[in-house]
Amino acid sequence: MCFKTISIAILLSLGFMPVGYAANITNNINGVGLGTHEIKPYVCIQDGNGQMTYALKPGATVDANQYSGNAYYAGATLRFGGCDVSNSYLGYLGLSVNEQHKNAIANYSSPQGVHIAYTDPTIDGNGNLTGRIRYTPIATNFNFLSAEPSQNANWQFVGINLSGLEFGKVIDPFVIPNLSAEDADGKQSDLADTQAFVKAGMNTVRVPISWGYLQLEGPGKGELNQDYFFSYLKPLLETLTSAHVNALVDLHAYMRYSIFGQEYSGCGADGKCPDGTLVLDANTYQDVWTKLYTLMKNDPKINMDYILVDLVNEPVDVPNDAVFTIQAQVIKSLRQQGYQGYILVEGNAWSGLHSWTATWTSTDGNASYSNALLFSRENFARAGITDLSKIIINAHQYLDSNYSGTHDTCQTDLTSVGDSGFNLTAFTDYLQKNHLKAMVTEFGGGRDSASCQIALTKFVNYLQDNAAKDKDYGFIGWTIWSTGHGWGDYNLRVTPTSYHMQVLKNYLH
Repeated sequence: MCFKTISIAILLSLGFMPVGYAANITNNINGVGLGTHEIKPYVCIQDGNGQMTYALKPGATVDANQYSGNAYYAGATLRFGGCDVSNSYLGYLGLSVNEQHKNAIANYSSPQGVHIAYTDPTIDGNGNLTGRIRYTPIATNFNFLSAEPSQNANWQFVGINLSGLEFGKVIDPFVIPNLSAEDADGKQSDLADTQAFVKAGMNTVRVPISWGYLQLEGPGKGELNQDYFFSYLKPLLETLTSAHVNALVDLHAYMRYSIFGQEYSGCGADGKCPDGTLVLDANTYQDVWTKLYTLMKNDPKINMDYILVDLVNEPVDVPNDAVFTIQAQVIKSLRQQGYQGYILVEGNAWSGLHSWTATWTSTDGNASYSNALLFSRENFARAGITDLSKIIINAHQYLDSNYSGTHDTCQTDLTSVGDSGFNLTAFTDYLQKNHLKAMVTEFGGGRDSASCQIALTKFVNYLQDNAAKDKDYGFIGWTIWSTGHGWGDYNLRVTPTSYHMQVLKNYLH
């Protein structure tokens, strides 16, 4: 066989690299984030068989022809974090490159149904590949519902958590909640499921968001991340509230700020739970809520009558009385700015319902605190908050052995008391004593439907038996954890056909 007829693919398989290919490219594509925390894409060069042959890091240079096996063309995928298939896919890029430096972008295709793109793609004669990765807006769906959501006989607010805006170290567009009509048929759509939940009788969606994604410059610093708010959060809130579905905006932060690209928004893969830095400056919380409230109220397409706010998700290991004093200051700040809707406050120790009366000791060892003592009617009054009609205690309660939601089986005896008990009566006694209303915005069961159906039924019966209704104390609602296409096979994922809904449908109409 004449050597000239041997294909590029055969040469590559034999370990030979063609000579004479000298079209260097340099990966100078800008990414997302700010400054030293900017996340830039890898250019993952492929051969003619679609196999990845070289991972071109941000700022690095390589002979693209050599690794593509083609003297005139190089195909590549763009990804965050590396070139493994598990790294976030940002689209396919085709480059016309050759040794005469007649370079051009041949084509680019963004991921289907995923709102991220490589914008202003350019390559010059020296092989400098530039442009920027940008989040692109999801379309608002003003035809989300054909009829008003149902009103529940037992509770004012019943619904789901729609998760995805709070995941990970960086904003992952593959898990962002998407209710648009344009993307309804894609794998990244939550439209059909969310419509099914509302049609079943739900009227509330809790929307967890990340502090680190909102304020890239740091807690209480800089303007809010416009790409995050306008591309992803704004259309979701417009879609829900225009359909008269309550949207509970939850700063899912654990009283921690997580640095974009470095720390997890939540629990880290390294075991740090929660990740990030504890923030005890009330001004920073006032700052982010002031800016977020301003953006929402200035959007005529967001119906503020259907916006509720959850000041901070699951504070943990917060010293002394800061878990109360910080949220009290934010309440007063929001009221002074004109927000008259419902405000949910959360307690220390993950805001666990079962541990609401448990105590912790002050840092000087001279005082003891509990959520029940701090979030009392008298303490609110001392803080200058006397109208508690729309201040709601937000408790969470998972049903597994350690109340974490990490196990597949559930406890079926909910009558237990003490340090390791459910303490359900202690919580309702606290509500009655203080004439306060509560909402359980996170609860759920794992994969073992046999035990978890029993536990879930008993827990929702407890919420129903202690519903506020015409009283000035008790439960005004709940949102189960959790829905969202980004969860995959997560053990607490709820779908319209999962066993959770077989239980909940008995309480919805």
